[in-house]
Amino acid sequence: MPGGVFVPALPALKHILIDPDGRQHLLLRANGAVLQLMIEGADIATAPVTITFLVRGLNAIARSAEQLNLLRRILSPARSRSLPAWTPRTQNLRDALITLDGRRAGASYREIATIIHGAKSVDENWHKGLRERMRRHYTRGFELSVGGYRDFLR
Repeated sequence: MPGGVFVPALPALKHILIDPDGRQHLLLRANGAVLQLMIEGADIATAPVTITFLVRGLNAIARSAEQLNLLRRILSPARSRSLPAWTPRTQNLRDALITLDGRRAGASYREIATIIHGAKSVDENWHKGLRERMRRHYTRGFELSVGGYRDFLR
């Protein structure tokens, strides 16, 4: 079928679900977007198909245009997103929350430090201030959890 698409080969495909009425629900996810399409007709899992999009009424045009843009974004080649660099402040906040979660789960400071910094660094730096830094991380994380996050957000 010229111009057809073999749905199982789509890299953005997450699930094909079939409801009791035989309609196929296609879940696509990529490039930070998710979209579900309802497909009626040919079995999209076995052979290439041509998909026709229906707009149900003039009032649905704007919503349909948004969904088609979302579909285009999902099916576009992956964009490389450069993540913002960690600053000392954001690293400390991250480490504080990891430490708080770890302590509440029953882990020791040393176990948590190994997760954050690696075993070699912990072995080399545990008695050179790392143990105290882990305690400060816990204190900062606890303060954030009891309302200090409000000050951080301001």
